[in-house]
Amino acid sequence: MHTQTQHKRCYSFEFFPPKTAEGAEKLRQTRQQLAALHPEFFSVTFGAGGSTQDHTLETVLANWPKPVVNAP
Repeated sequence: MHTQTQHKRCYSFEFFPPKTAEGAEKLRQTRQQLAALHPEFFSVTFGAGGSTQDHTLETVLANWPKPVVNAP
């Protein structure tokens, strides 16, 4: 436990790709609000079994127009 006090606390937010245009707009607004908290990173994940795989890249490109760092 002592070593935990020696490191900066960090956190992140994970999103699922929205299924509708309304959901995409809500995600955009939410991401902007959460960005004010300065998280270490945001991530966009596939659904179970890859069910939302088709919309993952779309979501990343729509919400993060600047270059992003990809996890390995």
